[in-house]
Amino acid sequence: MATDLKKLDYPELEALYKKTGGKYRLTVLLQRRVNELVRGAPKLIAGEQTKDFIGIALEELKQGKISLGEDNQTIVKS
Repeated sequence: MATDLKKLDYPELEALYKKTGGKYRLTVLLQRRVNELVRGAPKLIAGEQTKDFIGIALEELKQGKISLGEDNQTIVKS
């Protein structure tokens, strides 16, 4: 099930900030991945078919499927 950003508590957000390198990098990563999903990129996680692209991107991040490259532009997929 995709994660809803509104349902994340503070410790979960802090963990995502640390995982990505800060709020800015988290925001850039999610924005870029959501754009990819909107344009038809396949999901990197198994599960329900949903159009909640932000939730999909968050779940991919939590599962370690995506990260932001050192250039702050490129999405690295695992």
